[in-house]
Amino acid sequence: MLSRNPTVQPEINSIKAEVDEIKRRRILEEAIGQFFDKGYEATSLESIAEGLGVTKQFIYSRFRSKAELLVAICHAGAAAADQTVAFSATLSGDPAQRLAQIIRYFVRLQIEHRREVALYFREAKSLPADEGLAIDSSKQRFHRMLRGLLNEGKASGKFDIADASLAASALGGMASWAFTWFQPEGRWVAESVATELAALALRTVGVPDPLSYLADEPI
Repeated sequence: MLSRNPTVQPEINSIKAEVDEIKRRRILEEAIGQFFDKGYEATSLESIAEGLGVTKQFIYSRFRSKAELLVAICHAGAAAADQTVAFSATLSGDPAQRLAQIIRYFVRLQIEHRREVALYFREAKSLPADEGLAIDSSKQRFHRMLRGLLNEGKASGKFDIADASLAASALGGMASWAFTWFQPEGRWVAESVATELAALALRTVGVPDPLSYLADEPI
């Protein structure tokens, strides 16, 4: 009797998982495009399937409903908050150095996923209540992280701010809304925008020479 190679089945499972992820990503990309161009309510699973050249069953095998597609997209749009909180925990240096790195990192993510971010802000009303609350929790964690850093900078004399919570809302809002005006085909380069907004954040909290904290990348 021939013996089976024990490594074959895991390899096959891995390939199947990769293929399935590619198909899932294709569905999400088509849904993102149609939700963004036509709006969530005006888009149907039929139109998404037609855009992909597949049957609705192809979609149902990976997403149970149009609402589940929206949830996945909105979570991707809001993921920058938790990713940035995790990134902040890896940083060292004084508060100004960390604030510059955090804002630059966050803006990059907002620009990279600008359509998903836009859909979250535009279509959040259509999310199931529990999913909306979960995403709001991510935003609150981001705010607490930023507020804590600003309080640290204020206590050390590095930042000149009256209220760290208000400053955190202002800086977070400035960084978040880059998705509304950034155009990849426009005159701005994403990396330069991220660096410029980091410099603006430092100026806002009273750092006199923000460029000294951003010398490693061009404005």
